[in-house]
Amino acid sequence: MRALAIALLLVAPAAWGQSVAVTGMVAHGGKMELSGLKQAAFSGSFNSMSGRQTHRWTGPLLLDVLNQAGVTDAPGKRTHWQHVILATGSDGYAAAIALGEIDPKGEGKQVIVAVTQDGAPMKAPRLVVPEDASFTRCVHDLATLDVK
Repeated sequence: MRALAIALLLVAPAAWGQSVAVTGMVAHGGKMELSGLKQAAFSGSFNSMSGRQTHRWTGPLLLDVLNQAGVTDAPGKRTHWQHVILATGSDGYAAAIALGEIDPKGEGKQVIVAVTQDGAPMKAPRLVVPEDASFTRCVHDLATLDVK
């Protein structure tokens, strides 16, 4: 029975139908379904106003979401590294991620668009930046990824 529960957890994100709008310098803008993308996992601890918290998130890598949307570069030499992704939540909170931070040819950070927290589905995706000390760039209720 335990194996069945784990299998259901791994398939569950596809059933939620969570999506995020991808806009800006992309070939295929619009609502991006997260369920069809490979799911990554991250566990982390951070300090919050209510004390130390530890959670485990799963969801697609931000880079995979952007690759699906097809980031388009401006003409010129090495313009790929000029892109910044502005992640905005439904409440207007926003944080920026440089493409060079998540590209494996740059820093290669494993930033994820989480759809579960501690094994439970979330109402809306959350941007999780694992290597940030205070998680200030984590954006809950993620609504838009605008590629600039």
